[in-house]
Formats: sequence, structure tokens, C-alpha cells
Amino acid sequence: WSSSRTVPQGVIPFKSGVIFTQRARVEAPVSTILPAGSRTDLLLVLSLCSHRINNAFLFAIKSKKKKLQLGVQFLPGKIIVYVGHKRSVYFDYNVHDGQWHNMAIDIRGQTVTLFTSCGKRRVHADLHFKKDEALDPHGSFLFGKMNQHSVQFEGAICQFDIYPSAKAAHHYCKYLKKQCRQADTYRPNLPPLIPLLPRDPSASPSTPQHVEPSLQGLRNLTTAAPSL
Repeated sequence: WSSSRTVPQGVIPFKSGVIFTQRARVEAPVSTILPAGSRTDLLLVLSLCSHRINNAFLFAIKSKKKKLQLGVQFLPGKIIVYVGHKRSVYFDYNVHDGQWHNMAIDIRGQTVTLFTSCGKRRVHADLHFKKDEALDPHGSFLFGKMNQHSVQFEGAICQFDIYPSAKAAHHYCKYLKKQCRQADTYRPNLPPLIPLLPRDPSASPSTPQHVEPSLQGLRNLTTAAPSL
């Protein structure tokens, strides 16, 4: 982040990424996040730390008709991956423990795989249905929410990368930024601002400055300049 960039309301830059607070509102057209013709087969490489226990979505991609096409939701003890309207798989994994988590989520065909421990641990889940292949280019991308009325993800994001290739899935730590590998070393010291407290659950990035040429990485939300 630089002083010339506009930081969205409720988003706080820190040394190795950004912090999303309860007041964050980040939404952008899908066409500004993913290239035209993007499919639901992709790889997510994530480095994050939750600051609030709730049922928030990390992100949601919705069609122009407001149908959920792709999304990741964090529940206490579970990660739910949505691929299509009302279609999902879940993994037993707790993000809401106050620790930093580095992981990769690979969506390939009818299988979703969660990679942790730099690929040493992996869990597969079968979608049991044929998913929609293409994302609506006229749809919307919401970060940290399912919709404008749902609960907001609150926490620190060191890395959020979307790749159209599965090459990095088994060795995703090679593609983690150096500061993200340090985990708690780079935890922002802001406990009074964002306490780790339970809450009763309720139901625009621009062009990136750096792209991994070997994987043709797409928009990196932690290095992009939101213009909202």
C-alpha cells in the first residue's frame, strides 16, 4: 500500500497485508477481479488470521441475478466451499482460533481439496453434482461477506491469490509471500481495536502490481489498490 492509493472504509493496512474490520465494505464487478470467461475450476492460496468468531464468508461471487456461484465461508470448526447456488462441501478445520492459517483450496472438476501444512495434509470432498463452469462476467465479487446485509469477516489478510492452474496446490507454500510464512511474527498489535470475541452469528480491487508469471496468478487482493 502507498499513500497515493485509496483504502476502503473499514480496511486498515499493516506491514504485510490488510485488516478487515466490521465496517469494511469491499465489492467489485467480477470482470475487474477475474478475466472474461473464467471458470469455477481454480486454486485459492490464502494466508489469514480471524479476529472475530462468526459465520462470515471470506468472499462470495454472485451472478447478475444474485445467485451464489462461488464462495468460501468460515464457521467455528468448519470451512464450507460453495460451488453453485445452494451447493457446497465442507471440511473440518477451525480458522477461528486466533492463529495465522496458510492454506490452499483447489476446485477441480467435481472435487474440492483443502491443502494445509504446505501440502503435507490434504482432504478431498466430492461435489456429487455437475457444477456450473463459467462465472458470470456481469456478476459481483464481495470480500468478507455473502451480501451487503450479512455478517462481515473480521481479520488480517496477508495473502489472497486466485490461480487458474492447480500447479501450486501440492506446493502452495512456494507461492506464499515471505512475510506470510512468518505467521505470528507479523501479527498486527491491535488487540483493543479488534478483539477475538464470539459474536452471535447472522445469516474493489483493481489491477495488481505483481503477477506470478509461472502460474498466471490473477488479482491479488492484498496488493491491489481498492478504488471504491
